[in-house]
Amino acid sequence: MLKRLLSWLTMLMVGLVVIVFSISNHSMVTLDFWPLPVFQDTPVYIPVLTSGVLGFSFGAIIAWFSAGASRRKARKANRRASGLEKNLTILQKKIDELDK
Repeated sequence: MLKRLLSWLTMLMVGLVVIVFSISNHSMVTLDFWPLPVFQDTPVYIPVLTSGVLGFSFGAIIAWFSAGASRRKARKANRRASGLEKNLTILQKKIDELDK
């Protein structure tokens, strides 16, 4: 419960920082999309927040693929544990039948 509350408070603080950053950095900047002949005037916070979101997204994707082997091992261990639990239940029933 404490971990969840701490997580929510942290996200609230990050959200407030992003909002304050966006409000305080509204001056215009010209983006040059080289090699295309395209120029775009946009507030400073848009390219900064966009690059942050893209960086976070790419990092999350890399972390997801990096943890693939661990998730595969965990699924295999869960299947094996389920099979062993079924075998244990069957063996316990057989022992109970023999004890009668």
